Amino acid sequence: MRTGNDGQPVAELRACEGGETLSGMGLASWTLDEGEAALEEASLGSIGSSSASRPAETGTDDPDEDQALKEDSGWEAWGATNHGGVVFPLFSPPPEWRVQTFGTQTLLPGRTYSLRFRVSGGYMAHAYFTADDLASLQPGQVWADDRAMSARDFGELVDDKC
Repeated sequence: MRTGNDGQPVAELRACEGGETLSGMGLASWTLDEGEAALEEASLGSIGSSSASRPAETGTDDPDEDQALKEDSGWEAWGATNHGGVVFPLFSPPPEWRVQTFGTQTLLPGRTYSLRFRVSGGYMAHAYFTADDLASLQPGQVWADDRAMSARDFGELVDDKC
């Protein structure tokens, strides 16, 4: 994650060298309370996902879950491939992908975000951040691996992960 010339958040997703392609990506968010509730639910043996981890495509029978989905901000994208990687504004995934949005398409205060992507071959990566994390970036910095770093360090991180 980095900030674009217009000050808006930009996602930069890179697959490893050697022919790998991006095959799916998504953005979801949650508050501390929602995250704790999901962990508590999981510890009680519930099966399923937290409200912030899936799109609000059909609604639910639970009014609290419907409200959480409306307060979320994110999207799911699939169906296209990008060889090597892609760069795009955070709330505007590439148009060649099939995208389903949910909630407000802007960074919201008090929410933790997860940007994730899948690469051919089964590799999946996540970047976790808040609006404050991205606001703290200096020009030329990237948010990855839960910290601010230079673009050069980001390139080395990607190389190391591959």
